[in-house]
Amino acid sequence: MTGKNLEICLNSDNLLTLPINLNSAFIAGANRVELCSSMHLDGLSPDSTAIKLCAQQIPAHGELLVMIRPVANTFVANNKILNKMIREITRAADLGATGVVFGAISKSEIDINTTQKLVLCAQKNGLKTTFHRAFDCINDKQQAIKQLIDLGIDRVLTNGNHWNANQPILHNLYQLEQLIEEAQNQIEIVIGGGVTTKNAGKLWQLAVGNLVSLHTHSSVLNSKGYINPLLISEILDTTEKQALND
Repeated sequence: MTGKNLEICLNSDNLLTLPINLNSAFIAGANRVELCSSMHLDGLSPDSTAIKLCAQQIPAHGELLVMIRPVANTFVANNKILNKMIREITRAADLGATGVVFGAISKSEIDINTTQKLVLCAQKNGLKTTFHRAFDCINDKQQAIKQLIDLGIDRVLTNGNHWNANQPILHNLYQLEQLIEEAQNQIEIVIGGGVTTKNAGKLWQLAVGNLVSLHTHSSVLNSKGYINPLLISEILDTTEKQALND
């Protein structure tokens, strides 16, 4: 083990592969899983059956993060969507989740009012909070980091590039470095959206002395949708070797 946090995103749509992938992820060395449905829509809220199934099998040392995103193709939350997100946060807690993942923006900025309500609901239910890649739609990310810290968000998921930029994750390594510096270990920077065995070593160096973790999904799956534990191990081994070399 590296002593660093590796988060694996799991698709909840197939209840046959889900428990197998959950166990494979943790046995291979992951610390957390993020549970989402409809990955072809960039991840939506999973149903109660999937959440309960995972909560029953999560190891004592592991974390189960549940996506709170009831509507596709938007990160804007009106009152109807907000109320549904609040109900989903409470449901996730009742079913055994340890954290929730959500995001809300307005005009390329953090939706402060909505995010505050979501954070308060999560905290009331004893859940960790992650602001998802809606963050990458924001123009002034340095300011957004400060706002998320003030709001009490625990983590923020980003790959340093603008949302849907279709750039390699290392393309904006400088942006990631700037965000980590801005965070000052007051909020965890979760680097995700293109993490692979080939770039993990370089990305993991950003975690040295900083509150940084890695997040991956498709790069650790085989052609049948099952997690390949060797690929998770390779990501962890790569980071260890890179750290030793430095």
